[in-house]
Amino acid sequence: MEGSLVISLDYELLWGGIEKRFPDNYGQSNVRNVAEVLDRLSEMFERYGVRATIATVGLIMKDNAEQALKEQPLQKPSYKKEVLSPYNNDYIGRIKSEDEYLYFAPETVKKIMASKCFEIGTHTYCHYYCWEDGQTLEEFKADLQCAIEAAREMNIELFSIVFPRNEVKDEYLAVCSSLGIKAYRGNPKRFFNKQNTKIGRIFQRVLRIVDNYINISGHNTYSIDSLEIKEGCVNVPASRFLRPYSKRLAFLEPLRLRRIKKDIRYAAKHNQMYHLWWHPHNFGSNIQENLAFLERVLDEYKVCKDRYGMVSYSMKDIQDFKKI
Repeated sequence: MEGSLVISLDYELLWGGIEKRFPDNYGQSNVRNVAEVLDRLSEMFERYGVRATIATVGLIMKDNAEQALKEQPLQKPSYKKEVLSPYNNDYIGRIKSEDEYLYFAPETVKKIMASKCFEIGTHTYCHYYCWEDGQTLEEFKADLQCAIEAAREMNIELFSIVFPRNEVKDEYLAVCSSLGIKAYRGNPKRFFNKQNTKIGRIFQRVLRIVDNYINISGHNTYSIDSLEIKEGCVNVPASRFLRPYSKRLAFLEPLRLRRIKKDIRYAAKHNQMYHLWWHPHNFGSNIQENLAFLERVLDEYKVCKDRYGMVSYSMKDIQDFKKI
């Protein structure tokens, strides 16, 4: 097969990181601008002929906190860290009416549906953490069923999942497959991905940051024909997180761009898949700089499309190729 570019977006508003992000800080600096970011991404993707999966937290599809309180899963995540669950401490009930747009956006979802560029996947219903102590497989299934029902109410059929914080577990994939979700974003296969000690994790983080500018982990591209199928789901592994623009690291932007462009060119030349991902809220601050950077990335895709026949796919498109 030809080289391919896959893009997936984790659409979560303030549901991702409720223990550390709040309406008056990250909500105002980043999340409040997500609707604008998505409008501009849609325009850019259409202009470049790019497909993307937008993995959406199910609660975003609700109208408001009142509706969210009425339509909760029968089994809720029993994390030992209770602060991680929006069902504890009346978190949903305490959302102020003036802040609801930072949590609920069904009209934005409808606009996404109208775009030919996007496949809407799931990011679970409540931004569910599969690796957290205390939660169970049955609770995950109840959450996913709620996500499927919320999507169905908007005439959306779900085929793809992005696990929050990329916390993938094999037995949870079997649940996804049983409910009709057949593609997931797996973690990149880098040599520095698994660390069990505090020092090791710090070293891992440093390596990940450096790898955004200098090639120390390889191109992280994959042959579609060789993609792994686990528990009835095809793994569409990530290649690179598209880090947002940083004023502090602006002098390194040329290196960051060169790194990604070389990855894309390598994938195109070797008939490999390159999977780029980020959160729309990452672009919510420094919108112009982030979109300008992405446009230069897509310029490289266009060059590779014209020169090598590179194609853009959603995660669902990859699943269709694998005939899952």
